[in-house]
Amino acid sequence: MMNEMEVINPQVNAEAEFLEILNDFGDPLEILREGISNAIDAHATWIKVAFSAEEIDGARQLVINMLDNGHGMTREVLTRDFWGLGYSPSRERDDAIGEKGHGTKIYLRSEHVEVRSQSNEGAYFSICERPLRALSQKKLHQPKITRIDNFLPNDADFPLGTVAGTAIKIVGYNNNEYSRFVQSIVKDYLLWFTKMGSIERVFDVETYKDFKVHLKCLDHTSYELIDFGHPFPPENSDIVKLFDEKGAGAADSYVKRYVWKGQRLENHPFVTFDAVISVEGDEAKRSYNPMLRERLRAGKAEKGHYRASDRYGIWLCKDFIPVVRKNDWIIGFGSGSNSFVLLHGFINCQSLKLTANRGDIANTDIRVWEELKTSVQKLINQVDNELDNAGIYTLREWQDENRTLQQEKTEFSRRIKKLKNRKVARLENRLLVEPNNESELFGVFITVYALHPEIFDFEPIDYNTTKGIDIIARNKSPNMITEGEHSYIELKYSLQKKKFNHAFDYLRWIICWDFDKTVIPGVELQGIEEPDVRQLQVSTNEQGFNIYFLNNPRRHNKIQVIRLKEYLKQRLKLEFEAERQ
Repeated sequence: MMNEMEVINPQVNAEAEFLEILNDFGDPLEILREGISNAIDAHATWIKVAFSAEEIDGARQLVINMLDNGHGMTREVLTRDFWGLGYSPSRERDDAIGEKGHGTKIYLRSEHVEVRSQSNEGAYFSICERPLRALSQKKLHQPKITRIDNFLPNDADFPLGTVAGTAIKIVGYNNNEYSRFVQSIVKDYLLWFTKMGSIERVFDVETYKDFKVHLKCLDHTSYELIDFGHPFPPENSDIVKLFDEKGAGAADSYVKRYVWKGQRLENHPFVTFDAVISVEGDEAKRSYNPMLRERLRAGKAEKGHYRASDRYGIWLCKDFIPVVRKNDWIIGFGSGSNSFVLLHGFINCQSLKLTANRGDIANTDIRVWEELKTSVQKLINQVDNELDNAGIYTLREWQDENRTLQQEKTEFSRRIKKLKNRKVARLENRLLVEPNNESELFGVFITVYALHPEIFDFEPIDYNTTKGIDIIARNKSPNMITEGEHSYIELKYSLQKKKFNHAFDYLRWIICWDFDKTVIPGVELQGIEEPDVRQLQVSTNEQGFNIYFLNNPRRHNKIQVIRLKEYLKQRLKLEFEAERQ
């Protein structure tokens, strides 16, 4: 017979859980996300956040002060929810951001935390010394609380008679690492990753439109007022007008916004989402985002600045706050691997289940996640198709055409100007222009060969500059091209004293326009095979014309070098001179 079953009361290692939760927060700026969310959940209309470096007990410490005019915390909320784990009165509210009771635990990554709060139940002061040290030593932190007469911060925004508000002071946060708490970096974080950067106003949700943040970081002496809502540039998608006004830079100023409200998943009809995709050119992004790195600027970027590819694409949101970027959902968009930077997109779904630190959606039902992904991809494809029809893609085509026209016009003018200084010669009423490169050298050679093949000892029968030796030729023969001794000919605009980029074994002729000044009879040239070194030798034939060879007595073949400029002058009396105007 089985004995009576005992009830097991599961135990929790509170110290370990607290330490695990506070270490889950990755970015130290997440303390701002939590402070702002708590202020908004407390129905505050503003929050002041100030960072300072103060001398405390003989050491300089990072101090964060947060002050809001919300409804404050009762004794129960302060003792259980603020200092405890897993408790949140916001769980019962559909409109609240906080839901896990984890957020304020990021404050414990410090040396000292103190809270003053006044609600309709009275005012309280609470303090906790060295919470991180205690938890690291596997001991629970020990906050203390006492009732105070009233909550009277020294602040002009709290007039006499104020009945609610909260002030939090955090000392020695994040091991006193100061570098991230500068105005530009913190403001950027606020407008992208906190409720202050909410995308909800795009969907005509105006609940918190008047909420403000007063921000003063370590590099500022006064507060900056920051308005609620994520920044988007104004639409600018009239491509005809843009092209007329901006020309080749028109696509950089293009902005087209697509908004979808209340989209419902077909297989999970209880799940809805809102989406906004703003298609933006580079200059449009820079008009509202000063943290983008300058293009083509050499050297190290300013601290906190980033590339468009590090920030833009598609973000998944909850409570209209970006949580995680999902650029792997963007498939087939645009014409290149980096086309996703055109997208400034957000997908908000309240059915997403976040991890404890709000850093991922990994707790979401995989079936919901997959269907949401498919639905978002359909929207991206819809945008892609519309952009192909009188959108930014058309504008880019016009720009490319215009840029090509301008480049060709510039190149045409440059070459016409350059031609005025070129030397020319006439051979049997044909104009020859002195070559400036290897391609032009081939043009002169093949023209001369067509008119006077008798001055060459070979017949060129194949020309290809894309691979290996330039020309295949054969000793002159009355037979078809399949017969006779075949050899290579290499073209060099200028023969120079440097390692030759071909082997000499199969080479029979080198045709150059002239010699570099370092190349004189007796100079040695080396092929790609180190032992094969050839010496430049010169002799004269029976007509008194110079004949040049690269010779190595240990090798079976001599290589004739045709110095074409001199060759034509001696054999055809052909000289290149400045054209008479």
